Order: sequence, then structure tokens, then C-alpha cells
Amino acid sequence: MLSVFYFFIIYNFYIFIILSSGFAFKKIFWFKNNDNLTIGEIGIFGFIFIYLIITFFHYFFPINIIFSITIYFLFSIFFLFEFKNIKSLISLNLSKNIIYLYLLGFLTAITTNLHDDWQLYQLPIINYVQQFKIVFGFISLNDYYGQGHGFYEIMSIFQLPIVKNSSLYLIPVVFVVFALSHILSELNKTDTKGKLFIFFIVALILLRFSRSKEYGTDLPVICLLFMIQIYVLNFIKKPNTEVIFKTATIFVFAVFLKIYAILAIFYSLFLLKKANLKFISEIFKLNRLSTFIFLIILSTVTKNLITSGCVFYQISGTCLDKDLASWSIGKEVAKERNTYLTAATKGWKAYVRTEQPKEFVTATQYLELSKYNYLKYLSKDAIFDRLIITLLICFFFIFFHISKLKKKENNNFLSHNKTVLIGSLIAVLLWIINIPNVRYGGYAYVPFFLFMIIFSFFEISKLNMNFIKIFISLCLIFFITKNLNRISKEFIVDKSNNYPFSNFEDFKYKTINIDDIKIRVPTDGLWCGNIKMLCSSEDYLISSASIKNSYIFLKSKEQDMIKFINRTAYYDTIEENDIKK
Repeated sequence: MLSVFYFFIIYNFYIFIILSSGFAFKKIFWFKNNDNLTIGEIGIFGFIFIYLIITFFHYFFPINIIFSITIYFLFSIFFLFEFKNIKSLISLNLSKNIIYLYLLGFLTAITTNLHDDWQLYQLPIINYVQQFKIVFGFISLNDYYGQGHGFYEIMSIFQLPIVKNSSLYLIPVVFVVFALSHILSELNKTDTKGKLFIFFIVALILLRFSRSKEYGTDLPVICLLFMIQIYVLNFIKKPNTEVIFKTATIFVFAVFLKIYAILAIFYSLFLLKKANLKFISEIFKLNRLSTFIFLIILSTVTKNLITSGCVFYQISGTCLDKDLASWSIGKEVAKERNTYLTAATKGWKAYVRTEQPKEFVTATQYLELSKYNYLKYLSKDAIFDRLIITLLICFFFIFFHISKLKKKENNNFLSHNKTVLIGSLIAVLLWIINIPNVRYGGYAYVPFFLFMIIFSFFEISKLNMNFIKIFISLCLIFFITKNLNRISKEFIVDKSNNYPFSNFEDFKYKTINIDDIKIRVPTDGLWCGNIKMLCSSEDYLISSASIKNSYIFLKSKEQDMIKFINRTAYYDTIEENDIKK
């Protein structure tokens, strides 16, 4: 219980640092003398500001414990200098809902059951950022490292003396708490339609994301998409420049965290009609906020090009040829990984598991045989059940609030609702065609489209608060009971004295020297876990290495990286799932 208390102190410390970062962002970049930011928004902008700081300084040195403590100190000093202003803003925005959310967030954070990908890329990326300054061709160690994991770079700064990285998985929880804090604060500002959508979001999070193990990067991105959607609804009701800047900043950040957030660009279609480019042009004017957005874009694109040779790895058209940048992963490798991930999101693993073909079916072969019926195999995957649950929650909220069809004269596709509907329809169609996995944005894209259909064609009755209170109460009971039950079981099983601090498993490895640079390679599997960097998944991935002006350059051969991708494909679909060859 004492370690849980220490964990709670660290949880509050992280919140304090992120809030201080957010207030620093507000002081430096936000509109002067404007307090129109919620606590949740300040927290989210705090994350984005920390991301910019890490991305910039990582060009020059590792984000080690000394750097982290220095940042903690500077933000603490800023907090003390601005204490009066910060105190008044917090007191104005603090509510019972936010306090309850803060406590529920900590409840779900009490666990040693980590995300499934912690050893694949999450902890290795964190270790890399903490132990080395930026490495050219870092992706050659394991191409999963180049798939847009900026959130784990943010997590790297939250190391602490003694406990080191064992409390880092509090950070995704803190992010979600801030995002939901803002979403809940919108209840007092939005209309009936907005309130209905917000209550749906709360119910979905409580029912579907009751374990912090599931958070990873995807839930934070989904929360950012929800925030963008609420901004869109607010802009329809009352256009203003601030909403444009909020939307643009969060959109850019979300895209650099996960590329599937790019589909939210279609929500901006309503701007073309509503604002006649008046508000859009504001974002291109030279001011502090547009400079901040530009710095985010520039620093991230540069970082991606250095670590992978691509602006967005997997999109081969954004990758530099190896003749131009020798450390680049190469266009063919990007195509191969994209083929693998496309097949995976379209039910490839479910096909292999259920059909059990006599010979191994490659990603390319699966995409060909399932070209017109991939939804059939996708329906046999667990992700399909999650989509059904999401649709059922939508149905319950919609069913109790549909009044009647709108009158014909109001049913005009030139109205603002219809413009957003068209944008959300395009987003959903592209999602279904390219990445029909509810985890990759489906939780946000599909429900928003359904709600926009209802908002466009039906009258919404007064909120049925009896239904909402009962439904949300049941969701809360489910959420709390499930977490308390999980914690009690974990506490019994965990024999260490430091629960819920993470106990990272030690992996065996061998060390190879490539041009006098030490590369560690795991001997009992493919993933590096907590092995000290530089760590490569296979000993054949790095073809050569060099040091120029104190920067490490790693190079690989395309055929070796493609071999590795095929190896991981077989591992994921056969070995990991205990499917017979």
C-alpha cells in the first residue's frame, strides 16, 4: 500500500509538470490576455509543448535524467512566478466532474500489466531517446521504431531518480484524463446535440477502455479526434479564430502521433463554406501560434527524415531513395511494411486462424484473395466485436433522443451540418477501404458520422436525463468494479514490494560490433524490451555503421529489411498465436 501511495504522488507530480508546461505554452504562444482555455486544453497543449522541446533538444543530446530534472526545475520555477494567475484560472475551471475523472484515472493506472507492445517498440524507443541523441537510420534496428511513435518520445522525459522508467505508463492515463476533462467541460458550453455526443464519448471510454494497458498511443489519438469533432460542432454554432487554431494545432499533433488521424482533415470542408476562407487564412498569418504549429511540423518532419529517411514511414512516396540518403530505409521496405499492415487491418490474422490454410499465406496473397470480401474475415476478429459494441452504444443514445424527421425546407445539403456530414462520410469510407480496424480511429470516425446523420436529418428531443444518468451510472459501476477486481487479483499475484511500479523483464542478448559500434541483439526472441540501446531485433539488419561529427549513421540493405518484415509477419500470424504451420 505504501508503494501505491508513492505511485499516487508521482501521478500528481506528472500532472503538475504537464500543467506547468501548458501554462508556459499559454504564456508564450497563446493569444495575449486570453483565458479562454480549459484545464484539459492546457494539459493537452502542455503535452504538445513538451513534445516540441524533446524533439528539438534530442537533435543535440540524449534526453537523460539530468535533462529531465532541469525541465522539471524550470517548469516549477515558472509555476511559482505565475502562481496567482494559474491559481485563479484553475479555480474558475475546476469542477466535481474533473475531480472524479482524476480519481478514476488513477484507479485504472494502478497496474503492472503493461501494453502488449511495450517490448516491441515502446520501451526501446524510450530507452533510445534517453540514452542517445538522434541517430541517422535508427529505423534499421527494427523498422517498427519508425512508425510514428512521438508519444513515447514524450514519455522519455518523465524518468525519475530511483524509480527510473517504472512509472512511465502513468503518462497515457494523464493524457486521457486531460482530454476527457476538456470534453466534459464542454457540457456547459454546447447545445443539446453536443451534449448528447459528449455523453456518448464518456460511456464509450468507460465501457471500452477500462484498463490502462489498452491506452498506448491509440486512445490518446482517438481522444484528440473527439476534441477536433467537438471543436467542429462548436464552430458551426459560433465561428471564431481560437477554435481554428486549437483545431489546427491538435490536428497536426495527432497526425504526427498516428497517420490515420489525417482523415480528420475532411472535417475542415465545412470551413470552405462557413468561413469563405476568412478564418482559414488566419492560421497562415505570422503570429506566435502559427509559428508554434510551423515549428511542430518542421521539427517532426526533420526528425522523421533523420531516423527513417521518410516523412511518414510506410508511405513509400514520402521516403528518400537510398542513393540520396544512405541511411534511409528505402521505398521498397516501406511498401512491404505497408502491405503487411494493410493485410493485418483487413483480417489477415483472423483468416489464418480460422481457415488454417495448409501453407502460410503471405500478406500479398491475402490481400489478393480477400480483395472483395475482407469484411468477411474481419468479422471473425475480436476487433469486429469492439466495433459492434461501439455501434450499440451509439444506438442506445440515438434511440432515446430521436424526435422526428426534419422538415423538407430545413433538410438542405448546403447547411453547415450537411457539409460536416459529407466530410465525415468521406473519412469513414476511406477508413473502411484502407484501415477498417476500429482501433485505428474507428472509435471516433464511425460514431461521429452516425451522429451527424441523425443531427442532419432528425430533430433531437430534449435530453432524456433519466436514461443518461442510469446508463452512465451503470458504466461507472462496470468501470470501477472491473478495475477493483483486477487490482485485487494483480496484488495477490505480484510478489514484489513495489506494485504497481512496472517490473520490466530482463531479456538475454548478445553483443556484436559493426564498425566499432556496439549493437545488442536479443537471443530469446525478436524484441529488445528493456535491453540497453542500441538494440537490434536481428544481427543481419545493420549492414554498416559510422560516426560523423559525433552523430551515428546506421545503414541497412533493403532485401535484409524485407526479410525481417516477412519474419515478423510469420511470427505475428503463426508463432505468436500458436497456429500450426
